[in-house]
Amino acid sequence: MPLKQWLQEYECEFLGTGDTYVDGYLLTRLVEEINTDYWIKYNNKMRVWQEPRPEHEYAIGVDVSLGRDRDYSAFHIFNCYTGEQVAEFYSNKTPINELAQIITNEANLYNNASVIIERNTIGNNLIDWMFNIHEYDNLWIDDKNDFGIQVTTRNREELLARMEEYIRNNLIKINSKRTVGELLTFIVDDNGKITADEGKHDDLIMSLSITVFLLHTLADNMPLEMKTNEETERRVPEPLRAVVYDGVDKQLEEDLRWLMK
Repeated sequence: MPLKQWLQEYECEFLGTGDTYVDGYLLTRLVEEINTDYWIKYNNKMRVWQEPRPEHEYAIGVDVSLGRDRDYSAFHIFNCYTGEQVAEFYSNKTPINELAQIITNEANLYNNASVIIERNTIGNNLIDWMFNIHEYDNLWIDDKNDFGIQVTTRNREELLARMEEYIRNNLIKINSKRTVGELLTFIVDDNGKITADEGKHDDLIMSLSITVFLLHTLADNMPLEMKTNEETERRVPEPLRAVVYDGVDKQLEEDLRWLMK
C-alpha cells in the first residue's frame, strides 16, 4: 500500500475526501515545520515571522477577492535568498483600496519587494490602485508588457506543479498553519480536477503558487544564498601579517596593520 493511502486510511493524517495533491509524506513534513512564533498585524489578518533584512530581497504573490465575505484575498511574502515565508495575509473582508494600501506598505517595508498580482477580473483594479494611486514601481510585468499574471485553466496546473516541485525539493520553507491547512484539503477529485475539498478554500495555495512562480522567475538574477558563519564571526581576527624577504633569501614576517591606518 502506498504511504499516502496508509496515512489516509490508518493514521487519519489528512482531512481531504479525495487524493491530496501534495504527497502525504511531504504534508507530514510541512505539519512538523509549522512555526507558531509570529506576531500579528491588521487585526490578525496578517501574520509575520521575520522582519525584513536590509541585505535581502523579497517576493510577494497576491490572489485577490472582492472582500465581501466570500473568497479570501491572500498574499505571501517570501525571502528570495532563503526561500522562507516571512509573512502572510488572509482576509475576506478587506476591500480593494485597503488591500492596495496594505500591500504597498508591506512591499515598501520589505525593501521594495517584487509584487506579482493575479489580474483575473478584480485583480486589475488592485493593480490600478497600486500603480496609479500609490505609485508602486516594482510590479511584475509579463512578456506582453501587462502588469500581473493571468491565471488560466492551462497555466494554473503549471503554477501548481511548480509549487509542488518547490515543496518536494525543499526549496521553500512554509511557516504558516493556515497555508498548510489548505494543502491538507487540496485534492485531485474523482474527475481528475485539482481543487479544494468541498467546503474548503484554496486562496492561500493559489497565492503561494503565484509567489513560487515569481521566486522561480527571479532566481536567475539572485545572488547565492547569504549565510552567516557564527563561528567565524565570533573568532578574534589574527593580526595582519605577511611573509617578506630581506633581499638575501631570508624569510621575515612583517606586521601589515600599518596599512590599515
